[in-house]
Amino acid sequence: MKLCALAGEHRRLTDDEIKDQAPFSRSQLYRWQQGEDLDRKEREQKAIPEKTVEQAASVVATYPHLGGRKGQAYMLYHQLGSIGEKKYDEIKGNARRLFMREVARRELFSAKEAFEHIRPKRPGEIWAEDFTDVVVDGRTFKVATLIDVYDEFYLGAAAGVRATAALVRQPIDQALKLMDGWVPRLYLLSDNGSQYISETHGRLLTSLEIVQRRIPACVPQYNGAIEGSMREFKSVFYNVWERRKRTGADKEKSLLEQVRSAVKETITLLNEAIPRPSLGGVTPADVHYGRKGAKQREINQYREEESRRDVPPWTRDYWKVLKSGLGLEAMSDDELLTKSAFFGRKPLRRIAKRNRECVG
Repeated sequence: MKLCALAGEHRRLTDDEIKDQAPFSRSQLYRWQQGEDLDRKEREQKAIPEKTVEQAASVVATYPHLGGRKGQAYMLYHQLGSIGEKKYDEIKGNARRLFMREVARRELFSAKEAFEHIRPKRPGEIWAEDFTDVVVDGRTFKVATLIDVYDEFYLGAAAGVRATAALVRQPIDQALKLMDGWVPRLYLLSDNGSQYISETHGRLLTSLEIVQRRIPACVPQYNGAIEGSMREFKSVFYNVWERRKRTGADKEKSLLEQVRSAVKETITLLNEAIPRPSLGGVTPADVHYGRKGAKQREINQYREEESRRDVPPWTRDYWKVLKSGLGLEAMSDDELLTKSAFFGRKPLRRIAKRNRECVG
Protein backbone atom coordinates (compact mmCIF):
# COMPACT_ATOMS: atom_id res chain seq x y z
CA MET A 1 0.00 0.00 0.00
CA LYS A 2 1.34 3.45 -0.98
CA LEU A 3 1.96 6.01 1.74
CA CYS A 4 -0.30 8.51 -0.01
CA ALA A 5 -3.08 5.90 0.09
CA LEU A 6 -2.54 5.43 3.80
CA ALA A 7 -2.85 9.19 4.25
CA GLY A 8 -6.44 9.03 3.09
CA GLU A 9 -7.19 6.26 5.60
CA HIS A 10 -5.20 7.75 8.47
CA ARG A 11 -8.26 8.93 10.40
CA ARG A 12 -9.64 5.41 10.44
CA LEU A 13 -6.45 3.44 11.05
CA THR A 14 -4.52 3.14 14.29
CA ASP A 15 -0.76 3.70 14.39
CA ASP A 16 -0.13 -0.03 14.74
CA GLU A 17 -2.30 -0.81 11.71
CA ILE A 18 -0.42 1.75 9.62
CA LYS A 19 2.94 0.31 10.69
CA ASP A 20 1.79 -3.21 9.85
CA GLN A 21 0.49 -2.32 6.39
CA ALA A 22 3.10 0.17 5.22
CA PRO A 23 6.44 -1.00 3.74
CA PHE A 24 8.21 1.99 5.30
CA SER A 25 10.39 2.27 8.37
CA ARG A 26 9.00 3.50 11.68
CA SER A 27 11.11 6.65 11.48
CA GLN A 28 9.63 7.49 8.07
CA LEU A 29 6.10 6.95 9.33
CA TYR A 30 6.78 9.08 12.38
CA ARG A 31 8.03 11.98 10.26
CA TRP A 32 5.01 11.58 7.97
CA GLN A 33 2.69 11.85 10.98
CA GLN A 34 4.43 15.09 11.92
CA GLY A 35 3.39 16.56 8.57
CA GLU A 36 6.49 16.03 6.44
CA ASP A 37 6.09 15.11 2.78
CA LEU A 38 7.44 11.59 2.32
CA ASP A 39 6.11 10.72 -1.12
CA ARG A 40 9.04 8.47 -1.99
CA LYS A 41 9.59 5.03 -3.36
CA GLU A 42 8.85 2.02 -1.24
CA ARG A 43 11.79 0.58 0.61
CA GLU A 44 13.11 -2.55 -1.03
CA GLN A 45 12.61 -5.79 0.84
CA LYS A 46 15.98 -7.18 1.82
CA ALA A 47 16.64 -10.87 1.51
CA ILE A 48 17.09 -12.62 4.86
CA PRO A 49 19.74 -15.34 5.15
CA GLU A 50 18.49 -18.84 5.81
CA LYS A 51 20.64 -19.08 8.93
CA THR A 52 19.08 -15.91 10.35
CA VAL A 53 15.56 -17.29 9.91
CA GLU A 54 16.66 -20.53 11.57
CA GLN A 55 18.19 -18.59 14.48
CA ALA A 56 15.00 -16.53 14.82
CA ALA A 57 12.95 -19.72 15.01
CA SER A 58 15.33 -20.99 17.69
CA VAL A 59 14.79 -17.81 19.71
CA VAL A 60 11.02 -18.19 19.36
CA ALA A 61 11.28 -21.76 20.66
CA THR A 62 13.46 -20.69 23.58
CA TYR A 63 11.53 -17.56 24.54
CA PRO A 64 8.07 -17.74 22.95
CA HIS A 65 6.87 -14.72 24.92
CA LEU A 66 9.18 -12.34 23.06
CA GLY A 67 7.53 -10.12 20.47
CA GLY A 68 9.12 -8.58 17.39
CA ARG A 69 10.82 -5.73 19.19
CA LYS A 70 12.33 -7.81 21.99
CA GLY A 71 13.14 -10.67 19.64
CA GLN A 72 15.06 -8.36 17.33
CA ALA A 73 16.98 -6.90 20.26
CA TYR A 74 17.82 -10.39 21.57
CA MET A 75 19.20 -11.52 18.23
CA LEU A 76 21.31 -8.39 17.83
CA TYR A 77 22.62 -8.63 21.39
CA HIS A 78 23.72 -12.24 20.94
CA GLN A 79 24.83 -11.69 17.32
CA LEU A 80 22.38 -14.20 15.89
CA GLY A 81 21.58 -12.12 12.83
CA SER A 82 19.77 -8.94 11.89
CA ILE A 83 16.04 -9.22 11.30
CA GLY A 84 13.20 -6.73 11.19
CA GLU A 85 10.46 -6.64 13.83
CA LYS A 86 7.71 -7.45 11.33
CA LYS A 87 9.64 -10.37 9.90
CA TYR A 88 10.30 -11.72 13.39
CA ASP A 89 6.56 -11.50 14.18
CA GLU A 90 5.82 -13.28 10.91
CA ILE A 91 8.21 -16.08 11.83
CA LYS A 92 6.66 -16.29 15.28
CA GLY A 93 3.17 -16.58 13.76
CA ASN A 94 4.27 -19.45 11.52
CA ALA A 95 6.06 -21.06 14.47
CA ARG A 96 2.79 -21.01 16.39
CA ARG A 97 1.10 -22.98 13.60
CA LEU A 98 3.85 -25.59 13.72
CA PHE A 99 3.62 -25.81 17.52
CA MET A 100 -0.14 -26.39 17.40
CA ARG A 101 0.23 -28.94 14.61
CA GLU A 102 2.76 -30.91 16.66
CA VAL A 103 0.59 -30.76 19.79
CA ALA A 104 -2.33 -32.12 17.76
CA ARG A 105 -0.16 -34.85 16.22
CA ARG A 106 0.87 -36.07 19.66
CA GLU A 107 -2.74 -35.80 20.90
CA LEU A 108 -1.66 -33.67 23.85
CA PHE A 109 -4.79 -31.56 24.09
CA SER A 110 -6.44 -31.79 27.50
CA ALA A 111 -9.07 -34.47 27.77
CA LYS A 112 -12.72 -33.51 27.81
CA GLU A 113 -14.65 -33.35 31.02
CA ALA A 114 -16.30 -36.49 32.29
CA PHE A 115 -19.55 -35.23 30.77
CA GLU A 116 -20.49 -33.21 27.72
CA HIS A 117 -23.00 -30.42 27.48
CA ILE A 118 -26.39 -32.09 27.18
CA ARG A 119 -29.41 -30.15 25.99
CA PRO A 120 -32.56 -31.03 27.90
CA LYS A 121 -35.52 -32.32 25.89
CA ARG A 122 -38.21 -31.27 28.34
CA PRO A 123 -38.66 -29.19 31.52
CA GLY A 124 -37.34 -30.60 34.77
CA GLU A 125 -34.29 -32.40 33.39
CA ILE A 126 -31.46 -29.93 34.03
CA TRP A 127 -31.31 -27.05 36.49
CA ALA A 128 -28.60 -24.40 36.66
CA GLU A 129 -27.60 -22.13 39.53
CA ASP A 130 -25.47 -19.00 39.73
CA PHE A 131 -25.39 -15.59 41.38
CA THR A 132 -24.72 -12.05 40.19
CA ASP A 133 -24.22 -8.54 41.56
CA VAL A 134 -26.72 -5.69 41.51
CA VAL A 135 -25.70 -2.18 42.57
CA VAL A 136 -28.26 0.24 44.00
CA ASP A 137 -27.84 3.38 46.06
CA GLY A 138 -24.09 2.92 46.28
CA ARG A 139 -24.28 -0.63 47.68
CA THR A 140 -23.67 -3.98 46.05
CA PHE A 141 -25.99 -6.92 46.71
CA LYS A 142 -25.70 -10.55 45.69
CA VAL A 143 -28.58 -12.26 43.90
CA ALA A 144 -28.60 -16.06 43.67
CA THR A 145 -30.84 -17.63 41.02
CA LEU A 146 -31.90 -21.09 39.92
CA ILE A 147 -33.39 -21.79 36.48
CA ASP A 148 -34.70 -24.70 34.47
CA VAL A 149 -32.31 -24.85 31.51
CA TYR A 150 -34.94 -26.11 29.04
CA ASP A 151 -37.12 -23.00 29.08
CA GLU A 152 -35.05 -20.64 31.28
CA PHE A 153 -37.87 -20.64 33.80
CA TYR A 154 -36.78 -19.12 37.11
CA LEU A 155 -37.37 -21.68 39.83
CA GLY A 156 -36.09 -19.43 42.62
CA ALA A 157 -34.08 -16.34 43.49
CA ALA A 158 -32.72 -14.77 46.67
CA ALA A 159 -30.88 -11.55 47.49
CA GLY A 160 -28.37 -10.92 50.25
CA VAL A 161 -25.40 -8.84 51.27
CA ARG A 162 -22.89 -11.66 50.73
CA ALA A 163 -22.85 -14.74 48.52
CA THR A 164 -22.87 -17.54 51.08
CA ALA A 165 -23.91 -21.17 51.09
CA ALA A 166 -27.04 -20.12 52.98
CA LEU A 167 -27.94 -17.64 50.23
CA VAL A 168 -27.56 -20.12 47.36
CA ARG A 169 -29.67 -22.63 49.28
CA GLN A 170 -32.73 -20.38 49.27
CA PRO A 171 -33.46 -20.72 45.51
CA ILE A 172 -33.24 -24.51 45.86
CA ASP A 173 -35.74 -24.48 48.71
CA GLN A 174 -38.04 -22.28 46.62
CA ALA A 175 -37.70 -24.63 43.65
CA LEU A 176 -38.56 -27.69 45.73
CA LYS A 177 -41.67 -25.94 47.02
CA LEU A 178 -42.67 -24.85 43.52
CA MET A 179 -42.06 -28.32 42.05
CA ASP A 180 -43.73 -30.19 44.92
CA GLY A 181 -40.44 -31.76 45.99
CA TRP A 182 -39.30 -32.88 42.53
CA VAL A 183 -35.60 -32.52 41.79
CA PRO A 184 -33.93 -32.36 38.33
CA ARG A 185 -34.06 -35.74 36.59
CA LEU A 186 -30.52 -35.43 35.21
CA TYR A 187 -28.38 -32.99 37.19
CA LEU A 188 -27.80 -29.49 38.53
CA LEU A 189 -25.19 -27.33 36.78
CA SER A 190 -23.01 -25.12 38.99
CA ASP A 191 -19.92 -23.02 38.47
CA ASN A 192 -16.81 -23.24 40.63
CA GLY A 193 -17.69 -20.48 43.07
CA SER A 194 -16.75 -21.15 46.68
CA GLN A 195 -20.43 -21.26 47.65
CA TYR A 196 -21.18 -24.06 45.20
CA ILE A 197 -18.15 -26.24 45.99
CA SER A 198 -18.51 -25.89 49.75
CA GLU A 199 -19.19 -28.91 51.95
CA THR A 200 -22.42 -27.32 53.16
CA HIS A 201 -23.83 -27.06 49.66
CA GLY A 202 -22.59 -30.53 48.79
CA ARG A 203 -24.33 -32.06 51.82
CA LEU A 204 -27.56 -30.27 50.89
CA LEU A 205 -27.57 -31.63 47.35
CA THR A 206 -26.62 -35.11 48.54
CA SER A 207 -29.48 -35.15 51.05
CA LEU A 208 -31.89 -34.12 48.28
CA GLU A 209 -30.42 -36.74 45.90
CA ILE A 210 -29.50 -34.03 43.37
CA VAL A 211 -26.57 -34.80 41.08
CA GLN A 212 -24.28 -31.78 40.83
CA ARG A 213 -22.07 -31.20 37.84
CA ARG A 214 -19.71 -28.26 37.76
CA ILE A 215 -18.78 -26.50 34.56
CA PRO A 216 -15.09 -26.44 33.58
CA ALA A 217 -13.15 -23.72 35.39
CA CYS A 218 -12.95 -20.35 33.64
CA VAL A 219 -15.43 -21.39 30.92
CA PRO A 220 -18.65 -19.54 31.83
CA GLN A 221 -20.00 -19.89 28.29
CA TYR A 222 -20.37 -23.63 28.96
CA ASN A 223 -23.34 -22.67 31.10
CA GLY A 224 -24.69 -20.23 28.52
CA ALA A 225 -28.31 -20.53 29.63
CA ILE A 226 -27.69 -19.15 33.11
CA GLU A 227 -25.19 -16.53 31.88
CA GLY A 228 -27.69 -15.17 29.36
CA SER A 229 -30.45 -15.29 31.96
CA MET A 230 -28.32 -13.22 34.33
CA ARG A 231 -27.97 -10.42 31.78
CA GLU A 232 -31.69 -10.50 31.12
CA PHE A 233 -32.40 -10.52 34.84
CA LYS A 234 -30.28 -7.44 35.55
CA SER A 235 -31.68 -5.58 32.54
CA VAL A 236 -35.20 -6.01 33.87
CA PHE A 237 -34.23 -5.56 37.52
CA TYR A 238 -32.78 -2.07 37.14
CA ASN A 239 -35.91 -0.86 35.35
CA VAL A 240 -38.13 -2.42 38.01
CA TRP A 241 -35.99 -0.92 40.75
CA GLU A 242 -36.20 2.64 39.43
CA ARG A 243 -39.96 2.40 38.90
CA ARG A 244 -40.59 1.03 42.39
CA LYS A 245 -38.31 3.70 43.82
CA ARG A 246 -40.20 6.47 41.98
CA THR A 247 -43.62 5.19 43.04
CA GLY A 248 -42.51 4.62 46.65
CA ALA A 249 -43.71 1.02 46.64
CA ASP A 250 -41.25 -0.01 49.40
CA LYS A 251 -40.66 3.30 51.11
CA GLU A 252 -40.93 1.91 54.64
CA LYS A 253 -38.64 -1.10 54.04
CA SER A 254 -34.89 -1.40 54.52
CA LEU A 255 -32.66 -1.26 51.46
CA LEU A 256 -32.13 -5.03 51.48
CA GLU A 257 -35.87 -5.66 51.71
CA GLN A 258 -36.43 -3.25 48.84
CA VAL A 259 -33.95 -5.21 46.73
CA ARG A 260 -35.68 -8.48 47.60
CA SER A 261 -39.07 -7.06 46.59
CA ALA A 262 -37.63 -5.84 43.28
CA VAL A 263 -36.01 -9.25 42.69
CA LYS A 264 -39.33 -11.01 43.31
CA GLU A 265 -41.17 -8.76 40.85
CA THR A 266 -38.38 -9.17 38.29
CA ILE A 267 -38.64 -12.96 38.46
CA THR A 268 -42.42 -12.77 38.00
CA LEU A 269 -42.05 -10.57 34.92
CA LEU A 270 -39.37 -12.79 33.39
CA ASN A 271 -41.41 -15.94 33.93
CA GLU A 272 -44.90 -14.73 33.07
CA ALA A 273 -44.85 -11.40 31.21
CA ILE A 274 -41.86 -11.27 28.85
CA PRO A 275 -42.12 -13.72 25.92
CA ARG A 276 -39.04 -15.33 24.40
CA PRO A 277 -38.67 -15.67 20.61
CA SER A 278 -36.56 -18.79 21.23
CA LEU A 279 -39.59 -20.39 22.88
CA GLY A 280 -41.89 -19.63 19.97
CA GLY A 281 -43.05 -16.23 21.20
CA VAL A 282 -44.44 -17.41 24.54
CA THR A 283 -43.23 -16.97 28.10
CA PRO A 284 -41.19 -19.53 30.08
CA ALA A 285 -44.21 -20.09 32.32
CA ASP A 286 -46.33 -21.04 29.29
CA VAL A 287 -43.78 -23.70 28.35
CA HIS A 288 -43.18 -24.86 31.90
CA TYR A 289 -46.86 -25.37 32.66
CA GLY A 290 -47.84 -26.82 29.28
CA ARG A 291 -49.72 -23.77 27.97
CA LYS A 292 -47.47 -23.19 24.94
CA GLY A 293 -49.79 -24.55 22.22
CA ALA A 294 -52.90 -22.78 23.48
CA LYS A 295 -51.07 -19.49 23.91
CA GLN A 296 -49.55 -19.66 20.42
CA ARG A 297 -53.01 -20.21 18.91
CA GLU A 298 -54.28 -17.21 20.84
CA ILE A 299 -51.39 -15.08 19.58
CA ASN A 300 -51.92 -16.16 15.96
CA GLN A 301 -55.62 -15.36 16.18
CA TYR A 302 -54.86 -11.90 17.55
CA ARG A 303 -52.32 -11.30 14.76
CA GLU A 304 -54.90 -12.18 12.11
CA GLU A 305 -57.50 -9.89 13.68
CA GLU A 306 -55.03 -7.02 13.79
CA SER A 307 -54.05 -7.51 10.15
CA ARG A 308 -57.70 -7.23 9.07
CA ARG A 309 -58.49 -4.19 11.22
CA ASP A 310 -58.95 -0.83 9.47
CA VAL A 311 -56.45 1.86 10.43
CA PRO A 312 -58.22 5.10 11.48
CA PRO A 313 -56.62 8.45 10.55
CA TRP A 314 -54.11 9.92 13.01
CA THR A 315 -55.30 12.72 15.27
CA ARG A 316 -51.91 13.62 16.74
CA ASP A 317 -48.43 14.43 15.48
CA TYR A 318 -46.01 11.49 15.23
CA TRP A 319 -43.64 12.88 17.87
CA LYS A 320 -46.48 13.60 20.26
CA VAL A 321 -47.59 10.00 19.96
CA LEU A 322 -44.06 8.83 20.80
CA LYS A 323 -43.74 11.17 23.77
CA SER A 324 -47.11 10.07 25.08
CA GLY A 325 -46.11 6.40 24.85
CA LEU A 326 -42.70 6.92 26.46
CA GLY A 327 -44.01 8.93 29.41
CA LEU A 328 -40.69 10.69 29.86
CA GLU A 329 -42.05 13.55 31.93
CA ALA A 330 -43.26 11.19 34.65
CA MET A 331 -39.85 9.52 35.06
CA SER A 332 -37.42 10.50 37.78
CA ASP A 333 -33.90 11.59 36.87
CA ASP A 334 -32.43 8.22 37.93
CA GLU A 335 -35.04 6.29 35.99
CA LEU A 336 -34.43 8.39 32.90
CA LEU A 337 -30.66 7.84 33.08
CA THR A 338 -31.10 4.11 33.68
CA LYS A 339 -33.35 3.64 30.67
CA SER A 340 -31.16 5.86 28.50
CA ALA A 341 -28.17 3.61 29.22
CA PHE A 342 -29.80 0.76 27.29
CA PHE A 343 -29.51 2.76 24.08
CA GLY A 344 -25.69 2.69 24.31
CA ARG A 345 -22.97 0.10 24.62
CA LYS A 346 -22.50 -2.05 27.75
CA PRO A 347 -25.55 -0.63 29.54
CA LEU A 348 -25.29 -2.82 32.65
CA ARG A 349 -21.73 -1.67 33.34
CA ARG A 350 -22.72 1.95 32.88
CA ILE A 351 -25.68 1.59 35.22
CA ALA A 352 -23.63 -0.18 37.91
CA LYS A 353 -20.90 2.45 37.68
CA ARG A 354 -23.38 5.30 38.04
CA ASN A 355 -25.15 3.59 40.94
CA ARG A 356 -21.82 3.23 42.77
CA GLU A 357 -20.95 6.88 42.31
CA CYS A 358 -24.37 8.52 42.76
CA VAL A 359 -25.89 7.84 46.13
CA GLY A 360 -29.21 9.27 47.25
